[in-house]
Amino acid sequence: MRPSSICILRAVAVLLLHHHLLPGVEASVEKACRDAANGSPKINYDFCVAELRPYPGSQVANQKWLAVIAASLTKDKATSASDKVKGLLANASDTKTKQCLESCESVYEDLLTDLKTSILAIKKGRLGDAKTHLSAAVDAPSTCEQGFEELTVPSPLTKEDSDLTRISTIALAFTNMLG
Repeated sequence: MRPSSICILRAVAVLLLHHHLLPGVEASVEKACRDAANGSPKINYDFCVAELRPYPGSQVANQKWLAVIAASLTKDKATSASDKVKGLLANASDTKTKQCLESCESVYEDLLTDLKTSILAIKKGRLGDAKTHLSAAVDAPSTCEQGFEELTVPSPLTKEDSDLTRISTIALAFTNMLG
């Protein structure tokens, strides 16, 4: 046999051995998203798969790492939304809009702190702490949107807040599935 064939056979053997010795350790994105969507009408299966599948390592991640990935995706989206708020604030001339954006900026700062804490808590197996901080993350985008509604100002963050709510709900569901 050629050396490359031997390497391929070894790799296949290792994968098969890993799969048989550690059954159930790996969780597919599709299965995790299906389980989460079946457990909550707030979770859209297609959105879940579309967000998680492209993330590096998601296809071989176990359930715990899928929860970390979902929380990390939430953090990425929150960072992006926070950056957008800062850009909008720099150009805001309307007093009401500026007030709402300042409120959202504060909400996103707290959200980012909650997400950093929740990611670390998931990694360390402190699921109660993770769930507490992820629950706050689920509520944060609606808090931002409420400010715009109360002052009857159109929100420039509707899509970001909607996506943040959706992905943080997935992160919380995945964490809940851990126990």
